[in-house]
Amino acid sequence: MRLSYFLYLFFICRSLGCLAVSSISSLEPLFPNQTLISPSQIFELGFFTPNGSVSQYVGMWYKNFTPSRVVWVANRHQPLDYKDQFASLTVGGDGNLRLFDGARNVVWSTNVSRGSNSSVAMLLDTGNLVVEDSGNTVWESFRFPTDILLPGMKIEINVKTGEKRYLISWKNSTDPSPGNFTVGVTSEIPSQPFTWNGLAP
Repeated sequence: MRLSYFLYLFFICRSLGCLAVSSISSLEPLFPNQTLISPSQIFELGFFTPNGSVSQYVGMWYKNFTPSRVVWVANRHQPLDYKDQFASLTVGGDGNLRLFDGARNVVWSTNVSRGSNSSVAMLLDTGNLVVEDSGNTVWESFRFPTDILLPGMKIEINVKTGEKRYLISWKNSTDPSPGNFTVGVTSEIPSQPFTWNGLAP
């Protein structure tokens, strides 16, 4: 029943030429022919295939920049096939934002423990993709940077929780999977910023 519902939404969007949405929810998933746009049309999120690649990703870029520059990638560890037009990004009943491939396998997901089926994903003008439940932010992309540091993001180490936030380069210009170079800070006090090539600072 669930699969037939998503297929119904997919074909309706294709027939109506759906292009842009303002939010993602359990009833309003995002499909490859759509994009999520921030309120002032600064950032745009959607499915993309790097030039020369046979893989498809969900990423974010500045909407009006030419050439386009991807600033965040959700599924950099597990790409979709570039021919998969039945993939979808949606909010599940537990409040997690999930990326499904065309066979309904989960390719990428947030790790939300406080969400519900009323959770909504929105893209802010800061470039922060947030999942909100009852007005509270339960997940945000700013906590999971890829290779670009946007204003408001932090690279840091939380000495209490052990949480680490790094910038990690793309493998190459057509592959956003993690590359050799990492930018971060050390856990010593005071912290020091470093760029690592593999394990070598």
